[in-house]
Amino acid sequence: MGTYAPIGQATFYSTPYTYSPLLSDGDDVVSRSASMASGGGVVKRGAILSWAPATGLLTQPVATTDCNCILANDIDATSAAAAAIIYVGGKFKADAVIWPGALGHALVTESLRMHDIQIESVVFTDGTLVKSAPKDVEGQAAQQVVELNKAEEGKAAADIGKAAEEKVTVDSPWAYLTAEEREKNPEFAEVPTTQELGEAAGQIPDVPPVTINPTSATVLAAGGTGSITVTVTGPGTSGTWTVDKDSTATWLTYTPTTPQSASGSLNWTAAANTGAARSAHFYINGKTFTLNQGAGVSR
Repeated sequence: MGTYAPIGQATFYSTPYTYSPLLSDGDDVVSRSASMASGGGVVKRGAILSWAPATGLLTQPVATTDCNCILANDIDATSAAAAAIIYVGGKFKADAVIWPGALGHALVTESLRMHDIQIESVVFTDGTLVKSAPKDVEGQAAQQVVELNKAEEGKAAADIGKAAEEKVTVDSPWAYLTAEEREKNPEFAEVPTTQELGEAAGQIPDVPPVTINPTSATVLAAGGTGSITVTVTGPGTSGTWTVDKDSTATWLTYTPTTPQSASGSLNWTAAANTGAARSAHFYINGKTFTLNQGAGVSR
């Protein structure tokens, strides 16, 4: 008999493909395009970063309130600007994210939650309960925060129907509402939210919600000054509010620069502008203030 040559030959690699299981699930994931300026170095998928929506630029967070996104792909911005995809909403595994330096896990978790990013400490895989949490003591505290929040939200969902049938008071055993539920039910305006009750009980980090007024302003090209009234709301009045701004807005300064423990004012100063119209943002405990400055005339 003759010898037959093979029609084709398949090649297989023995090295398994692995990728960080960053997402807890695929529900409600929101992503955006972004970039990191040259000099940013090598940054890995899962890193918690600071994203400036106005410019699209990514930077390493220096304060817990800077933390507002998670990197979706590895990038190298060592010697040139690098394009990136970031997550600005969704649920992510606590042991798969890369925590930003020495910033406290619990406060970072709370800051991300204010930006619709949930750090999950428990996930289910094929029906098996799998714990997923940072290894250090502070990380374990962050895990407990997430689990307590999920327990409170579950109770709120189960009891909201009962609350609608009877007059709800602050002392009611089912008076555990999320901010969204209270907004949809104006008759429950005086009932504390899950977050407020948790803060009062010391269950979550004391990062109080705030309101700001105004939320935007315009300044002439010649420069100027202004102020923002910051009002601490809810039971967490003993907590602190902090301020950050776009890293590119070097023409904008403000005081105070240290965390504040009560309602007060943020005072800002804008330098003169000799170029095109520009804008910058302040970020105060999850609230955003926008400052627009008119174009200047170069002489």
